[in-house]
Amino acid sequence: MINLTSYASIAHGRLTGSPVNVVSPPTQHKTDASLATSSRVTNSTVSTLAHQLSEAATRAEARRGQNTPHPLDSITGDTYLANKTQHDAELPKTATPELLARARQATAFVNGVDSNPFKGLARDQLSLIAHDEGGAFTTHERRAALQEMQTVAPPVASSPRSAGINGRDLMISRLFGHREPSVAQPPATFENTTQSAFEFLNRDDRALISDMYAYAQAEGADLGYVDRLAWSLGHYRHLSDGRQLLSGNNGYDSDGYRVTYNFKEEDAAIASRILKGSAINSTRLDPGYLRHILNPDYGALSNTGGMPFLEQMVIKFSGEGASLPSLGNEFATLKTVKINDNIVITTNKNIKLPPSKVLAASVNGTWSLTEEGKAAGYTLDKATGKLQRATAAADNPAPHGSTSPVPVDKAPHRTLLEALATSRNRAPMGVTGPGYLFTVMRAINP
Repeated sequence: MINLTSYASIAHGRLTGSPVNVVSPPTQHKTDASLATSSRVTNSTVSTLAHQLSEAATRAEARRGQNTPHPLDSITGDTYLANKTQHDAELPKTATPELLARARQATAFVNGVDSNPFKGLARDQLSLIAHDEGGAFTTHERRAALQEMQTVAPPVASSPRSAGINGRDLMISRLFGHREPSVAQPPATFENTTQSAFEFLNRDDRALISDMYAYAQAEGADLGYVDRLAWSLGHYRHLSDGRQLLSGNNGYDSDGYRVTYNFKEEDAAIASRILKGSAINSTRLDPGYLRHILNPDYGALSNTGGMPFLEQMVIKFSGEGASLPSLGNEFATLKTVKINDNIVITTNKNIKLPPSKVLAASVNGTWSLTEEGKAAGYTLDKATGKLQRATAAADNPAPHGSTSPVPVDKAPHRTLLEALATSRNRAPMGVTGPGYLFTVMRAINP
């Protein structure tokens, strides 16, 4: 028998905190008038959710000790992103209006146009919903439950020394000066590339960062550690939750050999502990962000010695935070670490960049054809910078010898620098830190 705390539903499927102990759905044989009134509310709202939660709890018990993929991967990982359109259209296989309305509201919430249908539920209930893959809840319902769970983690006030410290004022002062701006919206574009990454932190991010500032100051830690984590999270948000950032392990050195990057040994061990530990299931730090930044393909180049502090924050702001000891003196002074001293660089001499296929190049603002472009039959209008190639008569009914203009910025195999040079009507893309080159490559719309 599992005792669950259920909540009465109000208009539009929102849930409010009106606790009632539920062991099983009420029977249909109650005749007392007061019980009948209560039964109408319970049967239409509470019992449905209680029944779903009871079944989810049973499935959770069955999963214990089994070596199965992590349940949250399906609502936070690459598979979720790849099937986002399908998830937007997903509805429960039922004709119950309440369940259909709740599923639609969850989708609207995930897409930023409605409130969370699970707001007000207890952490244990939210955890059951988020982790349940039994089909009782849609993908977006599970994702909405996970996001709500991250907002109701144990408060930072569990540390007596943080009492009286206004973390929000610290956050606003350090990240925004004296006035907090509205939440900026991704994706990263040429127009907003110079905008501060901090402005892309959403409301939940800012609430968490505020609590981190309060905790760090109470523990005597250098607030620069929180600054750095906030920038990393904001940068992730700016780049559409990392989707605009290409892997840093697709590069080549000046000799054309493939170069890959990885965490140094101690940081790799920390990353493994975070990803495999239980705290990631309840931490207020976005699990999607953690899986992104702890993947060396994306996190190695932006990791500058902050891995130990990140681990402390993951645990502190999770369901296991009460057991975390004091930060001690390790974080009393921010350590500045050079990227080359903090990563492992491997050059693979077995993989080399293929010969260039660039058709035209610009030197000191003057365009000229490369040998590749000449061999392919292109000519170049030096005044306009446009490529032209004779079109075979069989392919085009135009008079023999006519040409088909091809703008340089539309030519195949163009390089990143060429793309930047020919994007004259776009705002300049500034360097925004590690990963800039790959940000630019995704932001360009050829």
